[in-house]
Amino acid sequence: MSQTVSVVGGSGRLGTLAVRALAERGAVAASISRRTGFDLQRSTMDDLTRALAGVDVVVDCSDATDRKVTTFESSARSLAEAAARAGVKHLVLVSIVGVDRPSLKSMSYYQGKLAQERALTAGTVPVSIVRSTQWFGFADQVYPSVRLAGGRWGLAPAMRMQPVSGEAVAARLADAAFEPLPGQWLELAGPEVMSLADLIRRVWRARGQQARVAQVPIPGLKGFTDGALLPGADAEIDPTTIEQWVASSS
Repeated sequence: MSQTVSVVGGSGRLGTLAVRALAERGAVAASISRRTGFDLQRSTMDDLTRALAGVDVVVDCSDATDRKVTTFESSARSLAEAAARAGVKHLVLVSIVGVDRPSLKSMSYYQGKLAQERALTAGTVPVSIVRSTQWFGFADQVYPSVRLAGGRWGLAPAMRMQPVSGEAVAARLADAAFEPLPGQWLELAGPEVMSLADLIRRVWRARGQQARVAQVPIPGLKGFTDGALLPGADAEIDPTTIEQWVASSS
């Protein structure tokens, strides 16, 4: 039987991939977001509930534009309540590897995602959480660069990571929409440990260009380099390499 799935934040980078992955698996998938009038901060509970009427599963790819812990928390509470009122059977949330690790407590964004997890799971609708490492596309988000003769130059925060393709994350979210996780959450990572600077260099090399990157340590963020961003021993590993991802995205 086909699942009816709504993707909160379905017009964003990951949400778009999740809608596509769900449709490929036979789901009736739709994007809901502020663009469609589904606003977890401003919409009334009645409006949120009506928007979820007839939906079997909700995949939550939403974000907090202000990155505040309170925004993540209140949005998750609203979604949990609206889903329960609408009769949604299952919620699937994307989160981040390391959100509950002590050396990342100073990262407000990570604490916001952790608050989102806790608020959503405090509701009555069962929740599956996919915690992923940083995505390959992170290289383009954080690489302020200038073009000079001989290639691109830029700075990158010093980070030890095991990045994964956004498509793999979307696929795992879609799978969880059809079959809930055996536990409440899992970790998903790519095949190789590297620095953010190495990720940037390899992405651009795979595109046929050169990127010269200097690493910049971030004071007070030990978690960026002490392994807190790396997956645990039981993590699922997607085998897609950076070079394969770039080739498939071209």
